[in-house]
Amino acid sequence: MGISTEERTICLTEQEIIVGCTTGLMRHADSVVNKRKSRFPEKYAGQLLLNHQMSSCAEMAFCKLMGVYFSHTKNTFHVADVGDNIEVRFSNTGKLKVRPDDNDMICVSMSGNLDGFIYNGWISSEDAKKEEWEKDYGNYGAPAYFVPNDNLNKSMFML
Repeated sequence: MGISTEERTICLTEQEIIVGCTTGLMRHADSVVNKRKSRFPEKYAGQLLLNHQMSSCAEMAFCKLMGVYFSHTKNTFHVADVGDNIEVRFSNTGKLKVRPDDNDMICVSMSGNLDGFIYNGWISSEDAKKEEWEKDYGNYGAPAYFVPNDNLNKSMFML
């Protein structure tokens, strides 16, 4: 039995949104100052900043859902977002992106907007690496696995 969309929706307070957006701003500024190249080109001015902010807020919403501390980290590549092995990914495409170098982790899909984030489910990084889910959208030379949200585990008890 699955949980309803209402039960999977997490609303952040104004203060939480401010903290999440500030954390995203810090992550983006760190990338700019250290001249890190994005894996994909910006389609419009500010897109990468907005992505950092939305991703940070989605991570905070997941932490709130799970009742764990949101760590406000920056520049911690290939280190779990939550606990020892949970990576939170934000997207409104209906698919969870899992990179080829994501190993031995639980990948969690979050979507929505600042007025409410939705927990879509999770999958282990190893289970996500199916040939039919491998895509290189935009032909940027960075293929990844895009798991449809319908194929994600909905239970939070396994996390």
